[in-house]
Amino acid sequence: MSLRHRIRTIYRKELIDILRDRRTLTAMILVPIVLYPLLLLGSIQAVSYQTEKFTEEEVVIGVINDAQGQSLDRLIRADAAALRREKEQQDATAENTELPPPLEKYAIKSLGSIHDLEARVRDRSIHIGVAFERDVVLDSPEVTNHITVHGDKEDIRSHHARRVVEEIIRRTADRARGERKAQAGLPATFDQPFSISFVDLSAPESILGQVLPLILILMTMTGAIYPAIDLTAGERERGTLESLMVCPVPVIDLIVGKFLVVTTVAIMGAALNLGSVAATVYFGGFDQVIAQTGGKMPIGTMVLILLCLIPFAVLVSAVMIAVCSYARTFKEAQNYVMPVFLAVLIPGGIAALPATRLEGMMLAMPVANMVLLARDLLLGAAVSPVNVIMVLLSTTLYAAAAVAIAANIFGRESVVFADAGSLKGTFERRLIRPTKLPSVSMSLFVVAMMFPAWFFVQASLSDGGRNAAADVLHGTARLMPVMFVALPVFILWYWKVDVRNALALRMPSGRHLLAGVILGVAAWVPAHEWNVLQARWLGVPEAVVKSAEQMAEAIRALPIGTVIVLIALMPAVCEELLFRGFLLSGLKASTRKWPAILASAAIFGVFHFFVFKFPVTVGLGVVLGYLCWQSGSILPGLVMHLLHNSISALSVVYPEWPTRIGVPVPQPDEAAASGLFVHLPLHVIAIGSAMCVIGWLLATRTVDGPTVPRGVIRAATVRERAF
Repeated sequence: MSLRHRIRTIYRKELIDILRDRRTLTAMILVPIVLYPLLLLGSIQAVSYQTEKFTEEEVVIGVINDAQGQSLDRLIRADAAALRREKEQQDATAENTELPPPLEKYAIKSLGSIHDLEARVRDRSIHIGVAFERDVVLDSPEVTNHITVHGDKEDIRSHHARRVVEEIIRRTADRARGERKAQAGLPATFDQPFSISFVDLSAPESILGQVLPLILILMTMTGAIYPAIDLTAGERERGTLESLMVCPVPVIDLIVGKFLVVTTVAIMGAALNLGSVAATVYFGGFDQVIAQTGGKMPIGTMVLILLCLIPFAVLVSAVMIAVCSYARTFKEAQNYVMPVFLAVLIPGGIAALPATRLEGMMLAMPVANMVLLARDLLLGAAVSPVNVIMVLLSTTLYAAAAVAIAANIFGRESVVFADAGSLKGTFERRLIRPTKLPSVSMSLFVVAMMFPAWFFVQASLSDGGRNAAADVLHGTARLMPVMFVALPVFILWYWKVDVRNALALRMPSGRHLLAGVILGVAAWVPAHEWNVLQARWLGVPEAVVKSAEQMAEAIRALPIGTVIVLIALMPAVCEELLFRGFLLSGLKASTRKWPAILASAAIFGVFHFFVFKFPVTVGLGVVLGYLCWQSGSILPGLVMHLLHNSISALSVVYPEWPTRIGVPVPQPDEAAASGLFVHLPLHVIAIGSAMCVIGWLLATRTVDGPTVPRGVIRAATVRERAF
C-alpha cells in the first residue's frame, strides 16, 4: 500500500468517525446555522422592544423648585403643540419629513436643592434632573439661560430621558431664535453662514467588517477543537490510541491523516460560519438594518477571505493537536484548550479595535494579521498585495512550525503512553537524551517564533528620522548575533543537541571552498539581471527605491571597514549559522535534499521582508543551501555570502567601479524608466554565468558519507525529541 493510499484511507476513516460525533456536528453545523439567525433576530427584536417600551414609559424629571418645574412644563407643552402644528402643515403640503413624537407621558418633581436632585438621579428614583440658571425659561433676548441636565449614562432609561429633553430644548431654542430674527427683520440665515451635511456611505459589508473577522477566527478555532480532542484525548480515553500506534502503519501516516481531518473540519466550520452570516444578513433582510444604504453581499470577497483562512486553519489545527496530545481525558483536554482560546483573543481583540491598521508589526502578529486582513477586505479598503503576501507567508511559516511540533509531540512514546507528569517531563533537561541534530519541529518552531520578533526589532530600530538607515544598520549588527546565534545555540545546549554537528561547523574540502569563492564573486551577475527583468516587467515600488536611496546614503557616510562588517561579515556569519546551520540541519533530519534546501531558502527570503527582493533572495538561499548540503559545512556558503555582500556594499561606496568593467551607469531619465536598473554588457553576463556554472559543478561532489546515519536521525527525532 502506497503512502498516499495509506494517508487517504486513514483520512477517510477518521473523517467519517468525526462527522458521526454529535458534539462535532453541533459545534460545526448547528451553532453557525442556528446561532447567527437567532442572535440577529433576538438582538434586533430586543432593541426594538426596548425602544418601544421606553417611548411608552413615563419620563420622570426632577427640578430644583416649583417655578422651574412650571417653566419646564410650559416648555414641554409648547413643544408638543408646535410638533402637532408642524405635523398638520406637513399633511396639508404632502411633505414626508419625519417628525419626532411629542413627549406626553412625563412627571416633574420639585426636589428643593441641587444635591437632592443629584442624589435622586444616582439612586435612579428619577430619570434625569434639569436645573435652570434662571427660573423663567425665556424672559429676555439679552441673556442666555444656562440649563444643566443631570443623568446617569449607565442607565438606559436615563439616557433615553436625557435625549428626549435635550431635543425639546433644542427645538424650542430653534423656534425662539427664528421668532426673534423675524421680529428684528433679519433673514433666517443670519446666524447660519455655513451648512454641513453628512452622507452615509456605509454598506453591509463595511458594517460586517467590524465584527465578522474576529468571529470567523474564533469559529475556525471552535471547528478544530472537538476533532482535535477526539482524535487525541478521546482515543486515549477510549483505550484505542495505544493499539492504533502499534499498527503496522508508520506513525507519520497516522499523524498526517488525523491532522488533515482536523484541518478539513476547521475549514468546513469557517465556511459554514461565513455562509450562515451572509445568508442571514442577505435573506433575512438585515442589510437595511445594518446599513441604510443597502447593497449586495460581497460574495467574491467572502470566498477570498475563506481562502486566506486556510493557512490559519492549518495553524490552529496543529496547535490544537499538539496541546490536546498531552491530555489523558476529554475533560482534561478541554481545560488545556481554554488558555489557547484566551491567547488567541488577545491579539484578535487588539486587531478588532477601529484604530488598528494592517501595517508595521501587525503584518507579522499571529491571529491579528488575519483579523485585520479580513476586516480590510470586507471594508472594501485598498489592501496592498505586498501586505496580503506578508500575512499569508508569516501565517504559513507559523503553520509549518506548528505542524512539525504537533507531529513530533503526537509521535513520542512518552506522550502516547503519558502519565500525569508527561507535560512537565517534556521540558526537564535531565530527561532529555543527547542527539546529533535538532529535530525539524525544533528548527521550525524556533525560526517561526523568531520571525515576528525580528520583524518587531527591525521596525523598532527605525524611528523614521534622518539617520534611520544608519540606526538600522548598527542596531541589526548588535542584535543579530544575539537572536541568530546565541539563542539557537542556547536551545541546542538545553536540549542536548551536538552544537558543532547541528551548526555544520566542520572544515570542508578545498573543492567546496573554491566553489564558494567563485560563486561569491559571480553571483551578483545573475542576481542583477533578474532584478532588471523584474523591474521592467513589474516595476519597482516607490518604497523600495526610497529605502535603497536612504540605505545607500547611510553606507557612503561610513568608513569602508565598518561597511564591510555591518553589510557583509555580520549578516554572512549570523544568517549562515541560523539558516544553513540550525534550520537546514533540522530539516535534514527528516526531509529529503531538495525539499529541505527549498524550504530553508524560502524562509531565508521571508526574513528579508521585501517582497520585491524575495525571488533573488530565495535563489541565493538555494545556492547557499546546496553548498552546505554538499560540503557538510557552512563555511563555503559563508564565504560566498561574505563575498556577495561585500561586492554589493563596495558598489554602493564606489559607484564608479562598475564602469571599469563596462557596466553603464544609469542616467536620471533611464533610472526613472527602468527602475534604477540597466542590463549588464554581454561580456560581463557571459563571464559571470560561466563562473556560476563552474562553481556549481565544483559543488556537485558530496562529502564522503553523512555525518550521522539517517535511521539514527529519524529514530531520535520521532521518539526522543521534545520539540
